[in-house]
Amino acid sequence: MGQKSIRLGLGSLRVSSVSRSSSGWTIGAEGQDHAACPQCRTRSRSRHSFYRRRVRDLPIQGVPVLIDLKVSRWRCRNVGCEQKIFVERLPSVAPAHARNSERLAGIVRLLGHAAGGRPAERLAGRLGLIANRNTVLRHLKRSVCRSGGGSQLQAVGIDDWAWRKGHSHGTIVVDLERRNVVDILPDRSAASTEAWLRNHPRIEFIARDRDGLHADGAKRGAPQACQIADRFHVVQNLRVAIERQLSRLERPIRGFRPVARDRRDSGRHAPNDEEGNERSAQRTRLAGRDVRQRLFQKVRSMYEAGAKASAIALELGLHRRIVDKWIRLDALPERNRMTPKGSTPARFHAFLERRWAEGFRNVRGLLREVQVLGYTGCYSRLAAVLSAWRKPAKVKNPPPDVPATEAMMPCDPNSGSAISPIIAAALCLRPRRLLTVRQLAIVEVLKEASPDFVRMRALAMRFRGVLRGGSADCLKTGSGMPRVLAFMPCSASRK
Repeated sequence: MGQKSIRLGLGSLRVSSVSRSSSGWTIGAEGQDHAACPQCRTRSRSRHSFYRRRVRDLPIQGVPVLIDLKVSRWRCRNVGCEQKIFVERLPSVAPAHARNSERLAGIVRLLGHAAGGRPAERLAGRLGLIANRNTVLRHLKRSVCRSGGGSQLQAVGIDDWAWRKGHSHGTIVVDLERRNVVDILPDRSAASTEAWLRNHPRIEFIARDRDGLHADGAKRGAPQACQIADRFHVVQNLRVAIERQLSRLERPIRGFRPVARDRRDSGRHAPNDEEGNERSAQRTRLAGRDVRQRLFQKVRSMYEAGAKASAIALELGLHRRIVDKWIRLDALPERNRMTPKGSTPARFHAFLERRWAEGFRNVRGLLREVQVLGYTGCYSRLAAVLSAWRKPAKVKNPPPDVPATEAMMPCDPNSGSAISPIIAAALCLRPRRLLTVRQLAIVEVLKEASPDFVRMRALAMRFRGVLRGGSADCLKTGSGMPRVLAFMPCSASRK
C-alpha cells in the first residue's frame, strides 16, 4: 500500500523538509533549477546566490504553518537586457515582499470583510491564523487598490469607524455595489469627507446616517450626488419614534403650547415590604430625583428662553444627549429598572403572590415550585422576601410630588414587571416568525392592552416589507401605502 500524502499547493516548489516545533509546523522548500528574467523573459540557469524567505501559510489542523523558502538569485545572460541579476518570482505562492501566502491573505481578507478588525483578529487566532487587526485592515485596503474599484464608484456608504471605541474615531467608506471597503479615513470630520469625495467625482449616491458632519461633507464634496439614509438607520428612526409614542412623553415642537402630562410612579411597592428598608430606599430615590428635577427645570427654562442645546450642555456640565432628550419632554421620566434576573424572587412575584393568596405558605414547597419555573437563587433569599409577607398589609400612598401616570405599560406575563417601551418598540418591528415563545406572549399582551400598538405594528410590518422587497413602487404617492414615512424626517436632512 502506498503512503498517503497531503498536497501543500506550493506550485513548482520542491518540499525538502517538514518539522514540528513548539510554535507550529515548518516546511522547507526550494525553487527550480532555472528561472525567467522579469524584463526580457529570457530563461537562465546561471545561479548567482541564495537567500532565505519565510512565508506564513494556512494552518494544518489549527496549528500554524511557516514555509521556509530557499530562493535563488539568477544572472540574466541577455547582453542587451538592463536587468543583470534578478530574483526568482513565486506568484502562485506569495507576491513580492509579502510575508503571508496568497491563499492565507485571501482568508484574512474575507474575515476582515465579514467581521471587521478586532473580531477578525480573535476569530483568526481561534483558527490558527496569525494576523492582528492592523494586518486585516491592510489586506482590505490592498485588495481595493489592486481591484481599481475607486475609479468606478457610483454608490458609496459612509459611516463612523472606531479606531479606539469611545476615544478616537475615523470614517469608513464602502462600495455598495461591490460590497467592498473602499477607504478608511483617519478622522471623523466634514473636511476629510469633502476632500475624499472631491477625488471621486463620479459618485451618484451616498448612503449615510444622520450625522451632520457627513451631511456637510457630502454636500460640499459631491453636490451632484443624492444623499439617502441607509436601511438600518431608517428602521432605527422608526423604532425610536415608536418608543416615544409608547412612552407617552413626547413633547410638541417648539412654538406650540405644551400639554401638561402626569409623571409615572415607577416605585410600585409590594403590599407587605419591610417598612424600614422601604423608607430608606424611598428617601434615597426622592433625594436623587429632586436633584435631577432641578436640573431638568433649569434645562427647560434655558431652552424656553432661546438657548441652544450645546450651550445648555456646556453651561450646566451635562452630556449633550441628556439635554437633547430633556428638551423634548414635558415631565422628567422615572429611571428605567432592569428586568429581574432568574436568581431574584422578584421575577416570580406574580406566581408567588397567587400561591400565597391560595393559602400555601410553606417556604420549602414554594422554593421547589419556583425552581421548576427557573429560579436559580438560594433558600434564604426567598425566605427573606416571604417573611415580610407574614406581617399585616399596609396600604402606602404614593409621594405627593410623584402622581400616577395616565396610562401604564402592561406587565410581562413571565416576570410580572412592567414592559419597557424600549422592549415594546423592538418587538414591534420584529416579524412573527422571528419571535420566541416568550416574546410572542409579550406581543399578545401589548396588542390586548394598546390599540395604538396594534396599528403601529401593522404599519411597521408593511414598511419592513417595502424595505426588504426591493421595490419602490409602494412609496409613490397614491399607491395606497400608508404614510409610514411620516414617523421619520426627510432622509437627506441633517441630524
